[in-house]
Amino acid sequence: MKNLAIKATMLLVLALCAVPLRAQDKVSLRTNFFSDNSGTTVQSPAVEIAKKIVGKMKFLLRYALDRVSVPPVRGIAATPSPTDAVTGASRPVSGDEPATSAFTKERNEVIAGVELPGLSLSFYHSKESDYVGRMATVSTNLDFNRKNTNLSLSYNYGWDRIEPLGTDTLHTKTTHHLNATLTQALSPVMIGRAGIDLSYVSGFQSNPYRTVNAGGQILLENHPLARSRGAFFLKLNRYFQNRSSLQAEYRYYRDDWKIQSHTLNFYYYQYVSDKVLIRYRYRYYDQGQAFFYRRTYSTIPKYFTSDYKNEPFTAHLFGLKIEYQLKDLVKDGFFSFLSSSTFEAKYERYFSSNDFTADIFQFGLVFNY
Repeated sequence: MKNLAIKATMLLVLALCAVPLRAQDKVSLRTNFFSDNSGTTVQSPAVEIAKKIVGKMKFLLRYALDRVSVPPVRGIAATPSPTDAVTGASRPVSGDEPATSAFTKERNEVIAGVELPGLSLSFYHSKESDYVGRMATVSTNLDFNRKNTNLSLSYNYGWDRIEPLGTDTLHTKTTHHLNATLTQALSPVMIGRAGIDLSYVSGFQSNPYRTVNAGGQILLENHPLARSRGAFFLKLNRYFQNRSSLQAEYRYYRDDWKIQSHTLNFYYYQYVSDKVLIRYRYRYYDQGQAFFYRRTYSTIPKYFTSDYKNEPFTAHLFGLKIEYQLKDLVKDGFFSFLSSSTFEAKYERYFSSNDFTADIFQFGLVFNY
């Protein structure tokens, strides 16, 4: 099934590229590498296509393959446990996948969409051995005030299917998400943006493999079956005459699991030559805990978890990205198409107060026509 999906996507890529590409058409090839201090690694090659097909209609396609590897659980005695006592990492355990061996799984993801002036539609589908995710999105935007102001609205509906390995259990989850964003030109060199995100999730929201020590027993975690979320954000973009720009973002989030969070994001872009653009990034994140989260459970409550994303913590992320335009590098011959392409390289370092660290690498090649 995986090979069939890859072949079908590549055939579509070749078919689209066989047609002469017009202005604003784009093909992007990127690969992400992620590794954390528990030994978990993720490799994610992806291909993206944006192409005008009829009039002002644009077709969008993205395919990605995530390969996740979780290391063996350490300190296992005669009876394996699906949770690493040191890291809390969870993975399925069975006769075919014992906890003393590494666990690897793959996820295929496809996003297809159509974009028109003021309207866009897209569909997302992902599949892995125990999870099928689907989401449909419709969005619209309107310019007014002599195009100095823009209002955009989007709605997402997601419906997922979860079938944990080693069981006959079937879970489902549905998601409704609404976004409204107002963008305003504040001056010839400054743009402001404000918006809200609202979502409601119902259905299974636990990790089917993560265990918790509650009341002296090892139990599968249990999260509430409903969650309402809300967020408000502000963004400011400022351009400077030295061919640089600064982007600042603030986001406040709250949900009915009693989690509150604050996020600050800063991006600084600087052209160091006509061909080289450097981007620096810093992100600060701070959140409180879910109402049912405890470090230890002396009894068995209605809800319980060992998920670090539900505990209070702060986190920092530092990043550097370089974009190099390959124009005039190869003018003639078979590789002349590279003259309109851009090479990308990115590194980000993440660390948090709950002793979680991660390294993220990305390499990409973007073909602009």
